Amino acid sequence: MFRFKALVISALISLPVTAQEDSFSSIIKRVYPQSNGTLVLTFHDDPQSCTSPSTPNYYYVKVGENGVTQEGLNLMFSTALAAGAAQQKVSVYFDTSTNSCFINRLSVNY
Repeated sequence: MFRFKALVISALISLPVTAQEDSFSSIIKRVYPQSNGTLVLTFHDDPQSCTSPSTPNYYYVKVGENGVTQEGLNLMFSTALAAGAAQQKVSVYFDTSTNSCFINRLSVNY
């Protein structure tokens, strides 16, 4: 019986947690790299689906969250800087299952 319980618990723990994804387009208001390697972006327009307690909403890019790698974070950082400097709208895809609104990709709209 103990083996069965251990197997069930192991199976439940190993189930993948899926992000609830949403997207929007806006102009970047702030690019805020933090000392822990996390990147925070804020936008001129915030969708209601991001439940960040900050005003404006903080959208995080963090290695290991929502499938982001270090290379992905670096690419999104440079893309965000370029888009923000040019005041170009970006499309952002983020996780709504937490109030950190973890971004996993963004693109510049020309």
